[in-house]
Amino acid sequence: MRFAFLWIFLLLSQVTGIVSAAEPLHRSVFARNGWTPSDWILVKSPRWPHRGTWLQEDTHIRNATPVDATTQELHGSRAGETYTSMVLEKTFASSVVITAKLSFDNRMAPLIVLAPELGQDDKGHPEYREHIEIVFWDKGVNIWHHRYAAGTPSWKLAAYSRFRLESKTSYVVEVTYTRDERGKMLAVRVNGHDFGYRDDALPDVFHVGLTGCEGINRFYDLTVEKWASAPSP
Repeated sequence: MRFAFLWIFLLLSQVTGIVSAAEPLHRSVFARNGWTPSDWILVKSPRWPHRGTWLQEDTHIRNATPVDATTQELHGSRAGETYTSMVLEKTFASSVVITAKLSFDNRMAPLIVLAPELGQDDKGHPEYREHIEIVFWDKGVNIWHHRYAAGTPSWKLAAYSRFRLESKTSYVVEVTYTRDERGKMLAVRVNGHDFGYRDDALPDVFHVGLTGCEGINRFYDLTVEKWASAPSP
């Protein structure tokens, strides 16, 4: 009984943010002249030929989108033309907390990426292979596990939580990756909502990144810190 209580406490502490994160491993503030693009690698999706471009604003960056597309097209038939993504060149191999301030102009879909490795397209451009997407949109959060085999990408919904997020509203989001003797866990916190899941298929080593897609998405900053749990009861 005591073991069961301790396990539940530890699980909830990870999901609800009873954590102490310190000693930043990386921080970027995406204001004009406030970050170092050479710290990052621009990465394309294997689903589309479009490579993507970040547009620099005074206080943030945003993904470039086709100016002649309707809102419906940005979410649908021309979504590939909105896709811009980058990952930090360095990789992380321990439990971390990733914090970012972001927003979306319409319905979707800024996201945080964990990518264990990168491939290349036929022109030598960096391209995703297996990776995890934590997607924020007006109905909450989706977590997708993307895989790549025999030249074909596929993806599966690994976890989700449904609640309301507003367009044109900046949110500070927190993604916590932990790995210990009990396995691997991913936990998400945004706007007072928390959830998480365990999955040993989560990577051991990974790049951390950002993606804007399916509309105009704005990113203000990103921080990666070491994660440390609260003391056991």
